[in-house]
Amino acid sequence: MSNTSTPPPVDVAALRTRAIPTGIKFQKLAFLSYAGVMQKVTFEVPFVEIAERLNFDRLLQRHDYDIDAESLPGNRDITDSHVKKIAEGIQSTDRPYLGTITVAMPAEHVEIEEVQPITERVSLVMITVREGAPNPVIEDGQHRVKMVTTVWPMVKNVTEGTAADVRKYLEDTSVEMTMLLEGDGDILSTIFVRMGSTKPISPNLIAVMDKSTYQNRLGLYVTKHSKLLADRVSYLSTTASRALAAKKGRSFDPLYPAAAVRSTVASIAGVGVRDRTPEQREQILTKIIEDRARVNGTTVDAVIELLGQEIMAILDYAYTQIPGWKEIGKQKLTVAEFKKGYVHSSAAGLHVIANVIAAARLQGLNTHMVINELAKLPWERSALRAARDENGEPIEVHEFFEGTLASTSYDVKSGAWRAGTGGPTRTNYEPAIDKVLRYLSGQKAVLKVLGERETMIAIGLVTARRGPGRPRKAEVGSVA
Repeated sequence: MSNTSTPPPVDVAALRTRAIPTGIKFQKLAFLSYAGVMQKVTFEVPFVEIAERLNFDRLLQRHDYDIDAESLPGNRDITDSHVKKIAEGIQSTDRPYLGTITVAMPAEHVEIEEVQPITERVSLVMITVREGAPNPVIEDGQHRVKMVTTVWPMVKNVTEGTAADVRKYLEDTSVEMTMLLEGDGDILSTIFVRMGSTKPISPNLIAVMDKSTYQNRLGLYVTKHSKLLADRVSYLSTTASRALAAKKGRSFDPLYPAAAVRSTVASIAGVGVRDRTPEQREQILTKIIEDRARVNGTTVDAVIELLGQEIMAILDYAYTQIPGWKEIGKQKLTVAEFKKGYVHSSAAGLHVIANVIAAARLQGLNTHMVINELAKLPWERSALRAARDENGEPIEVHEFFEGTLASTSYDVKSGAWRAGTGGPTRTNYEPAIDKVLRYLSGQKAVLKVLGERETMIAIGLVTARRGPGRPRKAEVGSVA
């Protein structure tokens, strides 16, 4: 590789006479550069070529991310409204710049012939992808590619008016395309998550797609193997999730979002509610996992799997005992009916159950016994009792969870009091956790420890510091 600052001129005439031989899928003049150890090539693609050739119907591929096919690089589901927004923007300017579209392909399928070195670690090259090679997969820009294939057919044959101007601008437009020479699905998924800047990636998709954190890996293990959660955790839109399940001959009913499941699993693992940010959750969980690996003399991977199995077994037992969940398991309730009828259908409700289980585990209690006691609580929204408001007027409130997981109001349409779910914030679910722990501690002598200060400290409901001082501010963060 040359280090000279003034490379010799490119033989343009020779490049123009170069013929593309048969048996080639595509061939491009490109710049070869690096991202650390990963090679990447960048080349120009005319707008029209993307519309008619380098698209998802021919030479590019995409599919909605599937937790059952982790080794394959996948994408968030395409949002039609976002495609429409880009399409409207691209047709309203005489400078239709689209930014760089990023794709990926295993290096072994890309032939690279150096034409000329430019600077150190940058060269002008000819890349060749032959017939029989897999198509490149989209990493960043799927909405833009979809937009191109939507807009071009609308204007390609127009000869007058505004649409003709749009056609001319688009014919004169080229798009930078960078191809990452990488085929590892996990690496590409992590890169995809970190590149999600033009349209923010849903925290639920990140929770199952990004394998760079312990909390995501542990949450994904439980999501995939738990009877309660299988085919019920949402990380794509409901429409995309159902279409993906149908392809596999299954059905999908959205029960809990993936980000809520991830934090739930971390809580049961020992984090409790000590986390105030995802970063803090990762720090606490990292210590739990690495300490256990050190004590057991095993690897982090082995601990994550073992911990995942433990949590999965606990949740699967709860699935057979907790009202609402139990009826879903026996096919006496649909998920939609469960959501209408139970306060723990919310992420906050799931978090309450998880943290009571976490407290039991931290105190060495039998989790099955604790779950059996949890099952006796009135989880139904219809579990109301008579009460009076601050003005002495008769009202109805939830028997147990009013002001935390339940918020009761009068429904004028039905002429009855109804309990809606409280919001997924700490100000709702932490008081509910506290109340459940204190209640259970009075039900059996063996459960008395659940209401003790040490238990509250262990899961993070109260601080270990005693004495005067400002109380910890309750954060209004969502369960994520």
